Amino acid sequence: MSQARLAEAAEVSIQHISNIENAKTKVSLEKLVDIANVLDCSMDELICDSLVKAKVIYINEARGIYDKLSDAQIRAIPELLRGCTYFCKLMEQEKQRNDIQSRF
Repeated sequence: MSQARLAEAAEVSIQHISNIENAKTKVSLEKLVDIANVLDCSMDELICDSLVKAKVIYINEARGIYDKLSDAQIRAIPELLRGCTYFCKLMEQEKQRNDIQSRF
């Protein structure tokens, strides 16, 4: 959905939607509920990336995905997660090396 359509449906300006997305303004709980309703999502889904302790939200989302998978698909998930974890560690190590090199 475009910012313009969201702004119109939530009865705010396009600039206000942009400012909310970029954390440049405060927004009332009432307006957040309006936005969540327009987007047909829960408040958890709307603000999840901003929460410090969002793990339970992601676990619940994953549980919903698991419920739709076959046994064979579920068996493949641990290996996939190990690969993702390894890749993330490599990326973090590379970032740390680049940070150290940029200091010199």
